[in-house]
Amino acid sequence: MLGWHHDVQVITNTDLTPAGALLRPASPENPVYYVAISAGYHDLGKAIAGDKMPASEDMIHTVVTVLAKQGYLPADHRHPPTQCIIFTWGSLYCINAPDPWNPIRMDVQLNRGTMMAFLGGTKLGLVSNHADAWLENTLLPGLTRFNASAVAIADLSGDDLYAIVLSGYACPSPQPHKPQLLWRTRVGCPARGLAMADTLPTMMTIAGPYIGRDTKAPVWVNASDKFKPDIRIGNPKVEEYLDSSDVPIFDATTVTANARRNKH
Repeated sequence: MLGWHHDVQVITNTDLTPAGALLRPASPENPVYYVAISAGYHDLGKAIAGDKMPASEDMIHTVVTVLAKQGYLPADHRHPPTQCIIFTWGSLYCINAPDPWNPIRMDVQLNRGTMMAFLGGTKLGLVSNHADAWLENTLLPGLTRFNASAVAIADLSGDDLYAIVLSGYACPSPQPHKPQLLWRTRVGCPARGLAMADTLPTMMTIAGPYIGRDTKAPVWVNASDKFKPDIRIGNPKVEEYLDSSDVPIFDATTVTANARRNKH
């Protein structure tokens, strides 16, 4: 079992495209068969030295296990894929810069809007869906956007986050050279006081029921001491959800690394 000194607060947000909204959700009774691409670890903001990332194979194992519990199963010769799932994990840390207009204030967060959007702020009125958001941004706070959830998300967007993103695409795509996005699930967790290698698998486990399912607002789960999911990496119980055949996952990070070595 994992242990931590701080609560793990997991915020999950899933968006469906019009094409994705027409599909039935995956479930153990009605599974969706997929192939997958692991994009591996990414720093989506700035990196912080000393934060140990989980091993790629361990994270892939966790993703596959959680997907299986929700009814997403690896494709095989009997079950051709209907979706391609691309996933990545890592950090979304605050990017700060000096305030040119106020010397007393030494830093301004440059990516707060990005972090609000990642946590589902568009669904709470914190971030505009429009390219020209001038009118919306001039409205007084409280008229359109601020409720308890919005205030909480706005507050969290000023803190460093751990992040997971999963995207489901139609397979095969109706247009071969234009992948058709069906859904995208974003999972965030405040990173302060937590260890990345332990927290990312926990986040994935907690977010499981919301993967590929539309969330009208960000779903917030506070994993206190009363709720510690059992996510032993490499646990043989994975056999309950997957057979012993190879899982069809393309690890893009391995291919990229090999290409760089061959170049030199």
